[in-house]
Amino acid sequence: MSFHIKLMVFFVFILFYSCRKSNDIISTSNDFSYYPLQVKNEYIYWVETVHIDAPININDTQRYYLKEYIESTFADNTGKPAYRIERYQRSDTTQNWNLTDVWTSQYYDHQEHKVEENVRYVKLIFPVALNVTWDGNSFNTLGSQTYSIDSLDVSWNGFDSTCLVMHQKLETIIDKYWDYERFSKHIGLIEKVSIQISQAYVMQNVPIEQRIIRGDIYRQRLVEYKIY
Repeated sequence: MSFHIKLMVFFVFILFYSCRKSNDIISTSNDFSYYPLQVKNEYIYWVETVHIDAPININDTQRYYLKEYIESTFADNTGKPAYRIERYQRSDTTQNWNLTDVWTSQYYDHQEHKVEENVRYVKLIFPVALNVTWDGNSFNTLGSQTYSIDSLDVSWNGFDSTCLVMHQKLETIIDKYWDYERFSKHIGLIEKVSIQISQAYVMQNVPIEQRIIRGDIYRQRLVEYKIY
């Protein structure tokens, strides 16, 4: 074998080995720790909802506890594993839990999907990386919605490593549309906020949440959990 042929074989081998190592890295880089799915995992949230429509004298606030319990796993219609999430509510800690609905969640290729009220959302993509964007509605019919990871591996409210997934962030002096979810490593969802204010009074140096004419606010915060 001539020197030139040997040299070509050597470079082809190096190229093949490099590609293989790169693919190995990609295939093992999916760290699901920001969204752990495990049977028996349990999450209890404190929830507050506010609905205001000042022109017709509506100002309604509700507070309750929400529990999500990963009850079992099953194969979906494509054969992929999925998890059954039972959701319960109670008005305070003295009341019994009442089953309200059942959602599902699963790892789907390099994504984490959650089906809420029969609507499938792409909650995270892996590997989790700062400033990565994707269409959270790519598996439903609600229209494109860009999700982005705005912070990653930062401490927040007593949790060591968290990431913030922003779904929507629009605000003027008279309206505000913010939607986001916050996840903690090895725990999962720790906060969910939706602010939909379509009209507000103009008042200097007053937060828009305190001068709503028409709007809805949803806040969900983790208060207790069990991870297996």
